This record gives sequence, structure tokens and C-alpha cells, in this order.
Amino acid sequence: MTRLAWGLCALAVGVAVASIALAGFNGETPNDFVGAHHAIGTLDALTLPVVGALIVVRERRHLLAWLLLAAGVFLAVFNFAQQYAPLALGLTAHRPSLPGGNVASWLAAWTMVPGIVISGSFLVLLFPDGRLPSRRWRPFAWAGAVLTVVPTVVLAVGYWPDRGPALIDETGSLPPLVDIMFPVALVGSQVLTAVGVVSLIVRYRRSGTVQRQQIKWVAYGIALSVPLSSVPEAPGYGPYLEFLGTVLLLAGLAVGIFRYRLWEIDRLVNRTLVYGLLTVILGGGYALGVLVIGQQVSPGDHPSSLVVAATTLAAAAVFQPLRRRIQQAVDRRFYRRRYDAARTIDAFAAQLRQQVDLQTLTAELRAVVDQTMRPTHVTLWLRPTARQAGRRMPAGQ
Repeated sequence: MTRLAWGLCALAVGVAVASIALAGFNGETPNDFVGAHHAIGTLDALTLPVVGALIVVRERRHLLAWLLLAAGVFLAVFNFAQQYAPLALGLTAHRPSLPGGNVASWLAAWTMVPGIVISGSFLVLLFPDGRLPSRRWRPFAWAGAVLTVVPTVVLAVGYWPDRGPALIDETGSLPPLVDIMFPVALVGSQVLTAVGVVSLIVRYRRSGTVQRQQIKWVAYGIALSVPLSSVPEAPGYGPYLEFLGTVLLLAGLAVGIFRYRLWEIDRLVNRTLVYGLLTVILGGGYALGVLVIGQQVSPGDHPSSLVVAATTLAAAAVFQPLRRRIQQAVDRRFYRRRYDAARTIDAFAAQLRQQVDLQTLTAELRAVVDQTMRPTHVTLWLRPTARQAGRRMPAGQ
């Protein structure tokens, strides 16, 4: 099983790397590669099978791992076929004579469907242990399986007669059933992804401490990926933001599964909230100062350099005080226990400098530990001084 997993991983990674080489040979620049959304499919084909193979090494029957391997292979074949087909059919500037162009055009027409549906429908539903949250979620798993198999078979059979240049140029006519399969698969995958998010919430409420941290990492990746991928067709920056969102989502998935730096997610979320709010406030203040005040001082397309310099100095001056205020507000709102614990420890440290009575200090220390850490039992041990130890020694020793 392990050899099979690594074999599928090597196949997917090798084909994906070959698709990158073909893209360069076909004249695609890095900007074209990202702008045509080829980079996202290639990144998935390079990442998903590696994650799946590493999971199989630890647990051979991990269903999510094998699904990731399958999705990676399909996406790798799709990325390679869409680069190889026009080259082999003489539709590029090179016009070489290569075999298999018709089959490659056929593969490029439907192999993305199982890759998209598998990664969209099952990735969140089976995270992190490869099992459903409960038996009640089995109908959604069967729906995902049907949504993967039926459109794939219909598209593969329906596109076969039109294989060749007509399929690449999309000049052929398709039966209505075949033509509607891709939208059905895409919309169905999005619906099942939303169902998977709900299952993730249910799993979070029922899970233990470690699994909650794993879910937090994936939720963090999703929370960043969704807004970044919301405008993929925006000219210029849209494809790059979509690519960045995919990177963050895959990173959250990998960290959550392999538990690497698992406990740093709370600090990461905290810093994201603090510096995100800080950026919005300072950016809004800077724009307001330059656009509004600058227009009042010197109307025109070019604001006064004095206003720009004054606004920049003001933003730099309020950076640290504003950051501390936002940090306190975030801790007070989202990390209340930590905030209260920090305030309690600070108050105890201030009182510690003035307290000289050992009994009173012992009682206050136990109260602080009980209030901040909430243990089931507190025991305080004080090491005896050298004088006390000498008094307890028997005579003659």
C-alpha cells in the first residue's frame, strides 16, 4: 500500500512538473501561467499527492489520503494534457509532429472534474482523520461519490467523438446532457464544500483539544482563502490573489494534518486580527489625510508633499499606541481568559513587591494559580532554608 501511494505521488508530481516545462515551451510566461489559472491546478497536483502519500506512511487506511492521491493524479493529467494537446495537434507556433494529440485533447476536456469534485467535496468533510463526523453524514459522502463518478463518465463518453482540434477550439456541438455536466459538478461540489464546513463546525464542538487545534488551522486557511479567491477574474491582481489563497489553504491543511506547530494557531490568529485591524485603520487614516486634507490645501491631481509627509509622520507616531490599544481590545474580546489571567498576574506581581508575610503570600499565590489556571488541585511546596534543615538533623550528624 505504501509503495502504491508513493508510486501515485511520483506519477502526479512527474506529470505536473512536465506540464510546467511544456507551458514554458509553448511560450507561456510566469504571468500567463498564473493569469490563465494554470498555476493553481499545478500547485494542487504537486501538493495534494505528497500530503496523501505522507499520511499513508502513518495510516494506510486513511480514506482522505487516498482521495488526495486520486485528485492529484487527475489534476496532473489535466494540466499536462491541456499543454500537450495544442502542441501535438500543431496549434502552437512550434507545430511539431507528436503522437497522441487527439487523446490529450479528450483528457484535457474532462479530467479536471474528478480532481475538483474530490478536493472540494471530501477535503473538509473527512478532515482530519479520514472519517465522517458520524453516520448521519453518510448521505453527503455518497452524494459526493455520485457527483464524482456520474459527470466524469458522461463527460468522458460525450467528448470522445469530438476529440481533436475541434474540442480544443470548442467548435463542436455537444449533446445537452454532456454540456450541462460540468456546471452540475461545479455547483454540486460547492454545495458539498459548504456542507463540509458545517460538518467541521460539528466536529469542532465534539472533538478534543488536539483535534480542535487541527480544525483551527484549516479554518484559518479557509478564512483567508475565501476573500482572496472571491475575484479570480479581476484584471491584473485577481489570479495572483486566488493563487495566494490556495497556498494558504493548502498550508493550513498540511499543518493541521501533520500537527506541525499545531499550538501556534492561537497566536497566529491573534496577530492576524491585530495587524489586520491596524492596517485598515492606518490605511484609512492615511488615505483620508492625503485625499481630503490634501485637496483642501492644494486642489489638483497631485497632493501637497507637505500633507503627505505630515500624514506619514502622524501614522508613524500613532502606530505603537494604536497597536497596544487594538491588542488589548482583541485580547479582551476574543481571549478573555488569557486577558484576565494576565491582569491577575500583573496585580499579584505588583503586590509581591510589598508583601513580607510568608503565610499571606502563600495564600495569595495559591489563589492566583487557582484563578488563572483553574487546576483541580493546588499544592505548594516550600524548600526549607539551610537553618531549618540544620535544626531537623539528628544529633551527631
